[in-house]
Amino acid sequence: MWRGSESNVSAGWLPLDAYLTIQAHVLADFRSDGFLLEERLSLSEGGDERLLVEGRIRCRGGLFIDVEEFLAVRTARGRRHVRSVRYSFHAGIEGPLGLTIFRYDNHHSYLREGHPDAHHKHVFDPTTWAERPPPEWIGEERRRNLSDVIAELRQWWEATGQHLGLSHSEDPHP
Repeated sequence: MWRGSESNVSAGWLPLDAYLTIQAHVLADFRSDGFLLEERLSLSEGGDERLLVEGRIRCRGGLFIDVEEFLAVRTARGRRHVRSVRYSFHAGIEGPLGLTIFRYDNHHSYLREGHPDAHHKHVFDPTTWAERPPPEWIGEERRRNLSDVIAELRQWWEATGQHLGLSHSEDPHP
């Protein structure tokens, strides 16, 4: 979710309450500018010292982002700290076809393609909706967080999506 300085906590770890506060502010910012219409994210115990953030974010133009992020958990100085260890941010267009625009994840490596780690992006062509192979390597240093993904989807909508003539609803679905 966030890659800023984590003060005196070792790299990548953030107090859980700070993580949740940052997430709430990010979502509120996108909601206030009218791009984000609805978010249904939940936080649950994922077992084995993990938390799971999952759910769907609905945006203008019938766009969505499905979120699945596993957070490692440790306790330091009596506070729970978290770090993202596995994620998938799947951006698409709602409807009967369920069109995919792009997906970031680190669920598996593309060693044959020469990717040095598992962080990558799948990109789909908006003229055919077929995936453009191979997946683009992103890498640990350039991995995306939820804020990055929402901003990228908004940019895609402004540059491409709104010009495609797709039928969509501006209203959030129940």
